[in-house]
Amino acid sequence: MADASGLDHTAFAQMVKASLRTAENHTASLRTTNTRLLVAGIVSSTLTTLIAGGTAVTGSAVNLPDQGWRIACIVAASLAFISAVSTGLTQQLRLGDRASQGNQCVGRLRVLDVAITLGNHSWDEITKEYEEIARTYPDLIGS
Repeated sequence: MADASGLDHTAFAQMVKASLRTAENHTASLRTTNTRLLVAGIVSSTLTTLIAGGTAVTGSAVNLPDQGWRIACIVAASLAFISAVSTGLTQQLRLGDRASQGNQCVGRLRVLDVAITLGNHSWDEITKEYEEIARTYPDLIGS
């Protein structure tokens, strides 16, 4: 795409718009997944604390003195497991970093789309910028 003289400008503009939609959808999905995992971690951690603390203060989670502790421990351990898994997934998958990169990609593609629409840049500059975006964010635009 280095030589823009034979480039179909309409097709190229559509390709940029399609890449922009793909990047926006991918980034939104990353943000949603990140938010869900973070909320799951916070909620399960909070509930673990409330159950364990409430049981310690009241002496029993339910009206069954012997089984109350056992039930409280099982529930607290299950919630702690959910918290650990969701926090671990968020960190391991680097969802926050990837969403941030997605936002950068979307921003650059929007600027490029505006430049195409306004026609205030040469097609050589525009194609070079798109090539750089495609090289930098291949997983976000589907290249």
